[in-house]
Amino acid sequence: MRRAAGVMLAATVAGCVAVAGCTTATAGRAQQAAPSVRSSSASSGAASPTPTPSPTPTRSPSPRPSPRPTARAAATGCPAHYLPPDPRRPRIGLRFTVAPGLASVVGTEHVVFTPDLPVRRLVFRLTANTITSFDRGTSQTVTGVRLHGRPAHFTIESDGAAPGSPGGLLDVPLGRVVPAGTPISADLTFTLRIGSASFERFGRADGVAWWGSGAPLLSWQYGVGWHREPMARFLGESATSEAAVYDVTVIAPTGATVLATGGAGPPTPAGAGLRRWHARSTTARDVAIAVGRFATRVVRIGSTRVTVAGPDPAALPALAAQVRTSVQGLAGRFGPFPYPTLAAVSLPASGGGIEYPGVVLLAGTDRQTVTHELAHQWFYGLVGDSQARDPWLDEAFATYAEELVDGRTSTADLHDPGAVGATLASWGDDESGYFTTTYLKGSAALLTARAAAGPARFDAALRCYVAAQAWRIARPGDLARGLSRLPAAVSVLRAAGALP
Repeated sequence: MRRAAGVMLAATVAGCVAVAGCTTATAGRAQQAAPSVRSSSASSGAASPTPTPSPTPTRSPSPRPSPRPTARAAATGCPAHYLPPDPRRPRIGLRFTVAPGLASVVGTEHVVFTPDLPVRRLVFRLTANTITSFDRGTSQTVTGVRLHGRPAHFTIESDGAAPGSPGGLLDVPLGRVVPAGTPISADLTFTLRIGSASFERFGRADGVAWWGSGAPLLSWQYGVGWHREPMARFLGESATSEAAVYDVTVIAPTGATVLATGGAGPPTPAGAGLRRWHARSTTARDVAIAVGRFATRVVRIGSTRVTVAGPDPAALPALAAQVRTSVQGLAGRFGPFPYPTLAAVSLPASGGGIEYPGVVLLAGTDRQTVTHELAHQWFYGLVGDSQARDPWLDEAFATYAEELVDGRTSTADLHDPGAVGATLASWGDDESGYFTTTYLKGSAALLTARAAAGPARFDAALRCYVAAQAWRIARPGDLARGLSRLPAAVSVLRAAGALP
């Protein structure tokens, strides 16, 4: 996610952490690598044929995973390709039926989930009921749950949702302890109400509607368990979700175009006045959909099929050119674009951009916003993180990518008392402090660490970290192990409060 000018834009990085060889963050910026956002298969850009061993299951009130073999690989030898996704990953089928006026959606969700720890319940996050969404007229109501085909009891908990909303967490008791390795099948029905246009995951204006995180999101992390952190009190991501296989169907009014995670189309008839669109992704953490009167333009960037869309067809060539520049610059630094399809959707709203796997929702198409959201295809999409516990692992890196790819500089003081690695909840209502510290100070810390270690060595280590953590949920310790041969860089990040 990227906020518009005022929070994210400024002049130069100030305040270099005192370590050997440290210079100002803008100094030591290397020339951009040759071009090479997520490619030859539906799973990843280039997958290793040998799966990574699974983390050893553990049980505790606040479980912590053992160090992963993938993280150690980044310190001792770089994988030749992105490591493959977990073969146990969830299988999720979604069906959205959009009302004629685009103001509401009736949804169904089918989940097959195989936990790696014993479980007593299923937990889903209801992002539509967060404060920033609900206050603009968006909400989600779960109307039914079935387990293995039978009606099931469920409860809705608040956990940071807006007052008066249906609540932020769906809790489905299983009625028994289900052993690790046992598949669980669940079916959910829900209604999504879409509010007014804004810089948000949800909105409706000028004949188009969009929603990201519009279905209940399975809130599991392998080796850890359920994530129940409260949702943000301002516009920030709170979710944690594993890469999953998504099969998505959208039934929309005839005449509307559908953009979706996994690519959508061509449509087929679905009854009077309706068309059916289908999309599939084998490694998505979440899903975004845009529906309505969009003009579209399709281009290829390497082996990725890219659709740029927006209400103004005259603006699409410039957007396509910017997407190409950003994708090539990012891929040259971090590795091949992780997905076979990408949709960049310009919305009738202003304020920034929000990322989803294979889709970026753009309430603003300036160069830095496009690059930031596309950088999230690597940092959040490919290398996942707990966005409530470790938000800097994707937001600081996406801002850092703006600096390297676009040459943008920011104002941030590394001596500021705020910790880059602070949790989302620790900021309370302090939206400005969160963005300034997590995004800007986080980016400045990465740039300073890069200068301290040497740009070439830091870039190589970071590329190995990305390959080794592909399709996993990384923690700060995984990054520390990936940078273990660069002690000067680790020192900078620890001093900034980014690493333990």
